[in-house]
Amino acid sequence: MKQTEKETLIKLLQAAARDEHAAIIQYLRHAYLMGEGELACEIEGIAREEMRHFWMLSRWIVKLGGDPTIERGFTEVTVSSVPAWMKEDVAAEDRAIAMYKDYLNRIEDPDIRADIEYILADEERHRGDFLHFVEKALAEVQATESTAPDEAGAGTEVPAFAGIDKEALDWGTQHEYAALLQYLVHSFLLHQDDEEISHQLEKQAINEMQHMGWFGEELADMGEEMPLEPHPVTIPRDAKSMLEADVKLEQQTSEKYGQFLTQMVDEDIKGVVDDARGQELYHEKLFSRLMRRLAPKLSSHDWTVGSLKEKEKD
Repeated sequence: MKQTEKETLIKLLQAAARDEHAAIIQYLRHAYLMGEGELACEIEGIAREEMRHFWMLSRWIVKLGGDPTIERGFTEVTVSSVPAWMKEDVAAEDRAIAMYKDYLNRIEDPDIRADIEYILADEERHRGDFLHFVEKALAEVQATESTAPDEAGAGTEVPAFAGIDKEALDWGTQHEYAALLQYLVHSFLLHQDDEEISHQLEKQAINEMQHMGWFGEELADMGEEMPLEPHPVTIPRDAKSMLEADVKLEQQTSEKYGQFLTQMVDEDIKGVVDDARGQELYHEKLFSRLMRRLAPKLSSHDWTVGSLKEKEKD
């Protein structure tokens, strides 16, 4: 493949990765705003599949010699009802389907085409799911509107929200978002050299997404919007530094949550933050174990993103 063709392909895949990132966050936001329920769980499942797409595309970017991107594409946040959210999700899938069909007309590499075809099939299924969710949401709205006023208005009062509790949830959402991205990027960068470490990082990225859900749902219950921008993400250029950054992130997270817990007011929200802190402490120990697993390999060769690219070319 000529260098100019490779550069064009990298740009196409980076654009797709940005859109997959956007889909993850848009769908998660909608699920969190809905709170507990079957529909929210189904949408979270779709978001996890979009995360897999992001991972697949990013691996190809690295294989081709490009740099992975954590930039996010267009994310719809203006509409304010469940049926409208589902319609926007259908629109997002329409854009993705059109993009991937266009890519299949432009990409010749059979291996990349196979992955694009796989992703396209997922997006077409997601579109059908969201069309069904639109109908389901509209039916629920109609059922609510037909309820007697005294019944419809019952239990809708939003509880008081202490400032420190909101600060903890806001900080936690942004930090878990950053951890999700950081571990996901580290996962596909390390996949070639150690699949077990890569798999563990991917699993913990999904766990951080769960924490985002806990915090996002608490904010939604209080009538608050979840923040949609992550804290800074660290992406070093070698394997050892990646895991060191991941251990450091977990140490900072558990320490910050511990500080919040001494000041928070609402016992239920404190319980959610404390649960997240307990899992972050586990992550810190896990990443430290992975560091020890990595040490013998580092003594025999130097792992860098550059060396990963060279290996992919061989």
